[in-house]
Amino acid sequence: MSKGNFRTPKKANAYKDPVKVYCRIRPLPLGSTESCISSVNDTEVRLSPPQESHAARVNNCDETSHHFERVFKEDVSQKELFDTFALPLVEDVVRGKNGLLFAYGNTCSGKTYTMTGSSSEIGVLPRCLDVLFNTIKPYQAKKCIFTPNKLNSFDIRTEAEASFERQYKATNQAQGTPSRSKRKVDYSKRYHEGMTVQGIDEDNAYTVFVSFVEIYNNYIYDLLDDSSFEIARTLSSKALREDSTRGMYISNVTEVEVADADAAYAQLIKGQQRRRVAYTKLNHESSRSHSIFNIRLIQAPLDDDGETVLRDSSRIATSQLSLVDLAGSERTARTNNEGVRLKEAGNINSSLMVLRTCMECLRDNQANQVKKIVPYRDSKLTYLFKSYFEGEGKVRLVICLNPQAADYDENLHVMKFASITQDVTVTRAKDININQGLTPGRRRANIIYKEVVKSMRFEDDGEHSETPFSLGRLFPNYLMTAPDDKDILPALMEFLRERSAHRAALQIELKHRAEITSKDREVQSLERKLKNSTEKMALLQQNLNSLETENKTLEHQIVAERRAADEERRERGRLKEAVRGAVFQEREKWEKECDKRVKATQFNMKSKLWETDEKLRLLREIVENTPTKASKPSEGMVTRPRAHEKPEGAVTRSRAQEQRMSSAKNMSDVTNMNQETPKSSVKSVKGREVKKYLRRSQPSDIWLEHKPDENVDEGIIFQIDTLLQLNLRKKKTVETPKVNDFAKAQANHYVLEHQEEDSQGEIETQLIKGDVFETETGGHSVHFTDVEVLQKRKSIEINACVVIRRKRRSSEGSADWTDVETRCSIAIEGRPNMSPAISHKPLKSENVCSESMQKSFNKIKL
Repeated sequence: MSKGNFRTPKKANAYKDPVKVYCRIRPLPLGSTESCISSVNDTEVRLSPPQESHAARVNNCDETSHHFERVFKEDVSQKELFDTFALPLVEDVVRGKNGLLFAYGNTCSGKTYTMTGSSSEIGVLPRCLDVLFNTIKPYQAKKCIFTPNKLNSFDIRTEAEASFERQYKATNQAQGTPSRSKRKVDYSKRYHEGMTVQGIDEDNAYTVFVSFVEIYNNYIYDLLDDSSFEIARTLSSKALREDSTRGMYISNVTEVEVADADAAYAQLIKGQQRRRVAYTKLNHESSRSHSIFNIRLIQAPLDDDGETVLRDSSRIATSQLSLVDLAGSERTARTNNEGVRLKEAGNINSSLMVLRTCMECLRDNQANQVKKIVPYRDSKLTYLFKSYFEGEGKVRLVICLNPQAADYDENLHVMKFASITQDVTVTRAKDININQGLTPGRRRANIIYKEVVKSMRFEDDGEHSETPFSLGRLFPNYLMTAPDDKDILPALMEFLRERSAHRAALQIELKHRAEITSKDREVQSLERKLKNSTEKMALLQQNLNSLETENKTLEHQIVAERRAADEERRERGRLKEAVRGAVFQEREKWEKECDKRVKATQFNMKSKLWETDEKLRLLREIVENTPTKASKPSEGMVTRPRAHEKPEGAVTRSRAQEQRMSSAKNMSDVTNMNQETPKSSVKSVKGREVKKYLRRSQPSDIWLEHKPDENVDEGIIFQIDTLLQLNLRKKKTVETPKVNDFAKAQANHYVLEHQEEDSQGEIETQLIKGDVFETETGGHSVHFTDVEVLQKRKSIEINACVVIRRKRRSSEGSADWTDVETRCSIAIEGRPNMSPAISHKPLKSENVCSESMQKSFNKIKL
């Protein structure tokens, strides 16, 4: 990498360790002379682009420098590699911590050789097995004591169950003749690493399980499952699962218990033979899958006697060392792969790209304190080792480089991945202690006891040693000279009786001592249990006290909450009563206000009705061109109410009626009205002079006139021949309105013209008006606001339509005249050539036209 573009490896802090990356340079193959990689020192390498590389073709010939934790040159030994980055991982596994080692690089860069090596120069993986078994050999548990439970954990068998399982496996192995692939191979001639690591707990029992899988085309296959490799049997892939501690594991994978390093090495060789390799243009034995060899170390504490494993599954500690040989990345332009090889290369490159993406996300999340989602699930490789990057343990990466000039571009991508990985940190694993509460040194004490007992029985030369107890004096040296010697035989018999009695006494004493020793051990065990129970009791008492204190606090909080709830309930009741009273008062207030407004509206409508009648009278005078005198008030006429009058029953008219009076189209309609309406017999007075030209406001509204050619219901051709007609300056007339008509016309008002025959046989025209609004979705909606009715009647009928007099009923008492407002509503009017005064009272009228208007509104609703 060029200076300034890449950083040196991160340093460890108090809680996390960086992912350490190491670099190994492969020697140049035979026939190759040009190298693109040179080692500057133990931590730096330099890449020089050759002429045929892509960088040189784009005129980028700058050398790049790359820093690593350690750089291994071409002549490095496998031993030095192992001691540098693999031995610390084995030490962590012995202490109950996890470890992960990747071998990364392009194809034909020496990854598999680094991991496995050869028989004479073994690789990292066999050396890990040798060192591990050299360390735990004196403390190994008997076979079949630990058994996997298929849930990424282990159970403990009793000694009897383990013995039965061992016999069962031995019987099954002896029944069938193994095939050539299953026959035992002597691996004793291979090189064995003789190192050991420190820090092992002698009071634990240890067992090793190994498993070997490969990830081929993003599917996981078990390389140690013999049933999957039988003849004419389809390989079945394995699924990934998550255990109770959120750790990832392979479901139903074969985990083989191995007793020594050679047995584990045999499983490694068996899996290597089943692993998928193929011939490519760049490598005669190219790995077509990612291989993962897992070494699981199970440890559990011994019992109080230091003899057998303590049957407590909660005290089992499992540590795992995963050694991953990644398949090499390759370009199709160089390998010319086709068919299956091309598919394999695509899946390999895809999984490696996902691994790089995950590293980038982890680096960004840790550097910028962001919560970017890491795509672990995009590949089985990254999803399997998710717990390593988000959990605890050590992660190491070995970069293998091929210094050939043709591999420069691939090496450059490998260097970029190494730079990203060095910036990722992993949480440092904590030390475990599964012997808490147990006496340390139990195994050593048991061994010493056994040695003492053995030394008391035998001497070093194999002869019987003196007994620890004396059976009495030695045998007397009697010499019998004759078979009937009466002195020696009785003495000898007496001596033997004493010796036998003494022996029986010693046996009783020995038995008593054994009982005492057993009782002492039992007492010690009970004392330890009592101590533990006392500690637990004290802890539980402390927890109980804290819980009682917390309980009291919560009870006080509950009481306070209940009081607050009661107070809130009472306050809510008070507010409800206050709101109810306020609503009642407001309702009364608005009822009075509405009554006032109704009366005011009735008064205004009556005033407008008078003005309308006055205008009609003036128009009639203009048409007749003869001056008329003011007629006498009759029952068919209505006098203009005074400003102080509040009529009891005014005729309700819409505002559209006044507009209709002022929107007559031409005078021909007025003439028609004059011809059809007979003259009134009532004398008229001279009206005011009406100006010839009336000033009108110029409306700027745009109307959409809905005017059907024929009324569907009545079959009448649409026409308006009334005195007052609809006059719209800006309009667009349509027969049937469509959606585009509203937008094109830009109309803000809408009118529907409808005609029908009324009860008297006359044509009645209804103009239903409304405002047009644009909706949020781009459409239009019409809000109906008014209905205008045009009718053609005779003058008497018009007056009848306007007001109908009726007498006050007898049921209506004289209480109405007691109201000051009612008494003041009487008006006095004086007219020339008439009696001195005419009194006018407010008329109680009925709206004859209301029925027709209600019918029109009902049609609009339908």
